[in-house]
Amino acid sequence: MSLPRYKILVEKSVSAAISAIEVYNKPDFKYREENFSILMINAWEILLKAKILKNNNNKLNSIYIQWKKETKKWKPSKRFYPKINRVWNPMTISILEALWKINLNNILKENIELLIEIRDNSIHYINKDSSLDKKILEVWTSTLKSYVTCCNEWFDYDLSKYNFFLMPMSFFHTFEAESFSINNATKQIESLKKHIWKIESTFPSNETNEHNISLILETTYKKSSTWFWAEFDKDSPISMKIDAEEKFKNQYPLTYSDLIEKLKVKYENFRQTKDFHSFMKKIKQNENYHWTWYLNFNTKSWTKKDYYSNNVFKEFNKFYRVN
Repeated sequence: MSLPRYKILVEKSVSAAISAIEVYNKPDFKYREENFSILMINAWEILLKAKILKNNNNKLNSIYIQWKKETKKWKPSKRFYPKINRVWNPMTISILEALWKINLNNILKENIELLIEIRDNSIHYINKDSSLDKKILEVWTSTLKSYVTCCNEWFDYDLSKYNFFLMPMSFFHTFEAESFSINNATKQIESLKKHIWKIESTFPSNETNEHNISLILETTYKKSSTWFWAEFDKDSPISMKIDAEEKFKNQYPLTYSDLIEKLKVKYENFRQTKDFHSFMKKIKQNENYHWTWYLNFNTKSWTKKDYYSNNVFKEFNKFYRVN
């Protein structure tokens, strides 16, 4: 049995996103920003079209550009037809049109539009600016987080088997050759910076939000051997170790109250009934969805608190209707 059309697009979208990450994380890759921008926008465009297809029972007309042909009497036809390109294939809508066809979170919409601006800025001339590099990386980190969330919530697609992260700026070569533009690169770079800062000031970063315009990146080194350290070996790649608490927060970011608030927003028929509480008991038995954090982690005593993974929504999707 063949896959539904929207699932084929999802697979293609994920391939584009993985390619973007792989290119960006390559050491000493001179065209990383431009390539990442192009591939990540492509990943988002295909994912959005997959969502539109899914919402419209896999009808291809939902992603085709529709127009009225001219009749023999030079009048527009009564019905719409898919617009055809130069090789006689139907043309699909642009990413901006796809954005407005979906009831998308406003912050996520702004993030994707900002990603398009960065893409356009990258491919029309070459630029290099360390402060801009860091700011763009923060935007990209946020868009990857949102991309993983959308794959999970829209298509129940688990991306945990992939390494969806970008290498931190502190591990990049800072001596890469300066690039140039045939235009005034400094003015163009400053213009892009101001645009990013303007959008960020309108939608400030908040780690508790499902989507953000950008996520602030900081690399901190401390002497404590239990917090963070990096090991460097001349015969092997860089290895990094993060303490159990940091790893735990990444895997189980939701408290019980966070979970309830998201459930209220995500599902139209959600109620905290007896059935819900019975279901939660089953959830707590699965370490993929739930973990209890103890103040004394070794003895599992004193104060404790429940935390939940974003993967838990896979189970709730089976019982509630998504808004």
